[in-house]
Amino acid sequence: LEPIAEGGMGAVWQVQDRREGDIKAAKLLRQRDAASLLRFIREQATRIHHPHVVTPLGWAGEDDNVLFTMPLLRGGSVAMLLGDYGGLPEQWVVAVLDQTLAGLEAVHAAGVVHRDVKPGNLLLEVTGAGVPHVRLSDFGVAVPADQPRLTEANVMIGTPGYMAPDQGFDPDPRDDLYATAVTGLHLLTGMRPPHDAAYVPSTPLGRLLLRAVGEDRAARPQSAGEFRQLLAQAV
Repeated sequence: LEPIAEGGMGAVWQVQDRREGDIKAAKLLRQRDAASLLRFIREQATRIHHPHVVTPLGWAGEDDNVLFTMPLLRGGSVAMLLGDYGGLPEQWVVAVLDQTLAGLEAVHAAGVVHRDVKPGNLLLEVTGAGVPHVRLSDFGVAVPADQPRLTEANVMIGTPGYMAPDQGFDPDPRDDLYATAVTGLHLLTGMRPPHDAAYVPSTPLGRLLLRAVGEDRAARPQSAGEFRQLLAQAV
């Protein structure tokens, strides 16, 4: 029906499902190499049903084009929210992070590492003036935690600024937690990473997020569940 967004791997369109009669979002990929096809297969395999995860619904292919459909979320992304309003109130930051971590709990329990948690991949339901409802999206570079990496040697997967400095080549769920904490700092300060501690509020939430991106990997939250518990205590 109309384009929604354009990216390096393809475009996202608003489409009508003629079989079911409803409106969905569809990601159209241009399959030019084996690596992008592997990423597409991974995303299709990541069918995790959770209220805070966008789950692919179906797919189709013709010639060198492949598309898969997903629920259409009309509230935009958290990145758009940041662009419109800058830094958000702490209660909103906590709500967004808690819902993101709830989704990651399900993702990690399924043995999958997302590897690209950031504001642009957190989509919003339409809730008006109510509490935001976040869904973690875009599993194009996700990978099973126990699966050998399929990237070229010495190539890191993720978005610069959101990747832990000690991130290795093999997938680790704790890397998603680091990216979530960076996202939290972005939400709290309105500033893109890297973040200067001097601009982070000296509140329980601010101190928790700085700890979660600290140099000491052992001092960071070790699971999404633990991060959620610490987040609840920081309110």
